Amino acid sequence: MTIDELIVSGKVKKFKATADEVKKSLEIAERDIEFAENIVSKNLDWSLTVTYNAVLQACRGYMFFMGYRPTSYESHKNTFQFMQEVVPENDKDTVSYFDRIRKKRHRTMYDEIGLVSQKEAKEAFQMAKEFIATIQKRINEGNK
Repeated sequence: MTIDELIVSGKVKKFKATADEVKKSLEIAERDIEFAENIVSKNLDWSLTVTYNAVLQACRGYMFFMGYRPTSYESHKNTFQFMQEVVPENDKDTVSYFDRIRKKRHRTMYDEIGLVSQKEAKEAFQMAKEFIATIQKRINEGNK
C-alpha cells in the first residue's frame, strides 16, 4: 500500500510535527530500549513488550519527521505499514519482524504469560537497538 493509499484509507494522515515532537519520540525509544535491557533477566514478556515499544516510538518519530502520523484506529499496525513504504529495501525485513513482534506483544499483554523465550527477547532487543540507531541516523542526516 502506498503512502497515498494509506492516507485515502484513513490509516495515516499528514502531520506537521515540530522538531521537539520528533525528538521526544526518539527519547522515549531510547528510554524504553535501555529499560528493556535492564529487565530482560527479570521478565522476558515485559522485556519484549518494552523493546517493541521502543521500536514503535522510533518509527513514530520517523513518521513525524517525514510529515505524517498514524490515525488512532490500529495505530501500531498502521505505523508498520507506513514504515514498509518508506524504509530502504534492506530494512523491510526488520519492519516485518517487528510487525510480527507487535502481534506477539499483544498476546503477552492480554492473553498469556510466558510466551517469550530468552533467545527471542535478546534477539528482538539487539535488532531493536540496531534499527533504532538506523532511524536516528536517517533523521539526523535529514534523510526522508
